Amino acid sequence: MNTVQLECFIEVSQTLNFSRAAQNLKMTQPAVSHQINSLEAELGTKLFNRTSKSVELTRDGIRFIGPANDALKILGTAKARISEKLETEVLPLGIVCRNIQMSTVLPPLLSAVAKELPACRPSVKISPFMPVYSVTENETADVIFSYKTEAPAQGRIVFRELMKCPICLICAENSELAQHDQITQAQLKGHSLALVSRQRSIDEIFRVTSAAAAQLHQNQIYLCETLDCALVLAEAGLCGCVAPRLGTQKDGGLKYIPITDAPPVSFGIYYSTLKANPVLKKFVEISCRELNPKR
Repeated sequence: MNTVQLECFIEVSQTLNFSRAAQNLKMTQPAVSHQINSLEAELGTKLFNRTSKSVELTRDGIRFIGPANDALKILGTAKARISEKLETEVLPLGIVCRNIQMSTVLPPLLSAVAKELPACRPSVKISPFMPVYSVTENETADVIFSYKTEAPAQGRIVFRELMKCPICLICAENSELAQHDQITQAQLKGHSLALVSRQRSIDEIFRVTSAAAAQLHQNQIYLCETLDCALVLAEAGLCGCVAPRLGTQKDGGLKYIPITDAPPVSFGIYYSTLKANPVLKKFVEISCRELNPKR
């Protein structure tokens, strides 16, 4: 049973004339007759008594009018809902940042996305330890904002650099080193440091912190799992912390002092070339345009 059969039945039941019903439905009369015959065969009963001069509804035909109308209304409602869904369908985009500081780059990007991709519904997640290959295996992660820590595997994963970030000593504004506008690695000697386990994979940071920590006593070293934890200790004045500084970060009671003899760190996005995702492609384009317009 299909909608054409039901529409033909309702039209014939209203006009009691196959020729007029065919005109109203913009079909040929034989086509209408075929649909009615098919419906009667499927139901196993006659719906109309037909002669060369008249068409009358049978008792079963009269009883079938209500269910046929109900079925057409239900199908019409379902079709309208599906059409509405297609018109208003959202386009998901999973964004992962390694820490809160990295998420500060997102507001201008998401503002541009809202204007250029109004159907896009981004989700933002802070995940310090999500591996980069998650962009090929995890449906919730389309792009990961990160410092460059590892080489993409087998060309499936791309790292797109967005900016170079200077390595800084981060300390409380009233700490001894806060009087400097810039320092060298040698000036870190003797000052308590927070060592962030997640930053061990960033070669530029690891070289600076390992050299400084080698000259510290055990009670001058604070071990932290994430940068967010280290910044709490730094703001409390217990120690300093070595980390890259994004241009979008706010000081928030902390002093960021560039370490002049430390190389900058590459910051950008990891994403998969295996995902034929036009939304992801547009987001990468927006990210490059907004954060690195010269490239």
